[in-house]
Amino acid sequence: MQSADQLVRSVYDRIAERYDDRWGRHMRQPQDRLTAGLALLPGARCVDIGCGTGTETVEMLRQVAPGEVVGVDCSEEMLRAARARAASAGLKLSTRRADAEAFLRRAEASSFDVVTLRFCLAYLEWGAALPCLGRIVRPGGRVGILSNLSSSTPQAYAIYCQMADELDLGRVKLPVPDSAGQVSEALERGGLCTVEAWTHRFRLWFGSGAQVAGWLQESGFVTHAALREFPPEVLQPLCDEFATRLEAYRELEGIPLDFELAGVIAVRP
Repeated sequence: MQSADQLVRSVYDRIAERYDDRWGRHMRQPQDRLTAGLALLPGARCVDIGCGTGTETVEMLRQVAPGEVVGVDCSEEMLRAARARAASAGLKLSTRRADAEAFLRRAEASSFDVVTLRFCLAYLEWGAALPCLGRIVRPGGRVGILSNLSSSTPQAYAIYCQMADELDLGRVKLPVPDSAGQVSEALERGGLCTVEAWTHRFRLWFGSGAQVAGWLQESGFVTHAALREFPPEVLQPLCDEFATRLEAYRELEGIPLDFELAGVIAVRP
């Protein structure tokens, strides 16, 4: 049986080629806003944790040249795509395959001018991990966080809760912050001062409940370890029932999924 970390890694290895189309393209505005807030300077040393296919990692690399950006991700296929993206831009990207928490534990103190974590808070104990960022960023350096909030995909979460109650499985609380304020508070416990905090909301439309269910899996949005407890012959009927119930949310434009993201920029005095 796969561990939780192995499950996450295998999901992102599988979807790496489709990730930008399923998820990354919807993130352009908040990603660009976070990168702009980092106030990057030539010669800086940066690390982008949860770099994915490297869309923003390569932009960071352009802005800090001849400095360095280290792209960190648990998926080797994601890192492969990030390196290829950098190479096509005539740049060389340093990469590390590591889980976010493992990388934070091993990173040297005051070793980076800029540290970013993009969409990986769901895969670590973020309340304990975020204060650790103050240790690895240099004085005057910046930290940038971009994360889904627990208010995202309320339509899908409501149906999950219904089915969990009916099957007496017990509900799982979404493992992400409730607000940008919670992210700021955790960073401040590590000696960082928030200079900007914001939320970004958007809606995706789908033609059917089956399309929603498929997207949740193919985008990497659903990678919970509980999924590995179910054999395929049990999981597929549950997914089918989940898709059917999503039809209750149908509007004229289709079936919506709502998202709310938090972006936070903090500085180490």
